[in-house]
Amino acid sequence: MSSSSSSEDELEKKVTKEQKKKETKSKKRQSEAVEEEKQEVKKAKNEEEVSGRLKDSDGNEMFEIGNLRYATVSKFKGKEYVNIREYYIDRDSQKMMPSRKGISLSKAQWANLKDLIPEIDKKF
Repeated sequence: MSSSSSSEDELEKKVTKEQKKKETKSKKRQSEAVEEEKQEVKKAKNEEEVSGRLKDSDGNEMFEIGNLRYATVSKFKGKEYVNIREYYIDRDSQKMMPSRKGISLSKAQWANLKDLIPEIDKKF
């Protein structure tokens, strides 16, 4: 019985060692993930400072067209869109808010519009 007891002790020690290794690896992965997230936030802040552009509520860069009109590029259901929207200043909060006036263009529609710009310019 003593030999089975000692082999059980050895097995228990091995299991404990393996658990500790797994816990250490898990903690290391977690700290790496936290560090990576910090780097991404820092990078995003730097990009925002460099670009000097506003961001919408989803974090998309806003390109000012003029007169409270902005263009953004966003994703919806896995597809990218160019959004052109008019904004207004909310009376109570004094924050710029998106209005209902706007349009979303798929990549194909955006490409088509860009191709039509020379023709539109001739009419303008």
